[in-house]
Amino acid sequence: MFFSYLKADFLKTKHLSVRTAHLLISIVTPLIFIAYDSYAPWDDYVKIDLYYQVIGMALPFLIGLFCAILSEQEQSAGCFQMMLMSPKKVVPFLSKLLLLLMFCAGALLVASLLFGVAFRFGLHGKVVDLAFYPMAALVMFVSSIPLYLLHLYLSFDSNKGVSIALGIVESVLSALFLTGLGESVWKYVPLVWPARAVATFFAAYNGEMTACVELKQVACIGFFVITIGTIVYLFWACRWEGFRIAD
Repeated sequence: MFFSYLKADFLKTKHLSVRTAHLLISIVTPLIFIAYDSYAPWDDYVKIDLYYQVIGMALPFLIGLFCAILSEQEQSAGCFQMMLMSPKKVVPFLSKLLLLLMFCAGALLVASLLFGVAFRFGLHGKVVDLAFYPMAALVMFVSSIPLYLLHLYLSFDSNKGVSIALGIVESVLSALFLTGLGESVWKYVPLVWPARAVATFFAAYNGEMTACVELKQVACIGFFVITIGTIVYLFWACRWEGFRIAD
């Protein structure tokens, strides 16, 4: 049953911008940064750090937008009737969560590898080896899971405006928390993890002991947050009745 829903949800995205957006963003973004970095005066460390910071800042808004699009599609197709008629209401919600996570993982991996290969062989950057880039994509992917849980809940329990608006706020907060403002507290704020986690991983990868300690701390907190968040999400999905406030 689950894979039938997953296949159906994937086919539904054929006529949505979600699938195309993930592909285009993952290709265009690294190309823009490589073109800019080819004449930017900064050192290689700053260029790599900035690339992942920008992606991390944009990710909350994009997550809010993509979750809202999926919710809007279900509402337009029949006011959520297909989801409400499911023998187990948790299944379609798990399907949508997994679909978006798969899109996210694929897009981040492509964006990271494309940038890494171009930076290493095109710009001859040797601050880190190629093994860093897929690991950076993995760190950003895992750190974004709480946001998907939150925004899918908001999109289906409230309306698309709430999810998108919160995504914008999260992106702004991510930018603020990249400054000294979030230096000691960012690990306790899951909304800004995509931007800060990779920056911390980058520092730890280059041997900074403080960053290594921070990374271990946020990994423990993240495991707890993702576990509890998933349980709450599944419990809510089981009790969901299609209620939604009009836009």
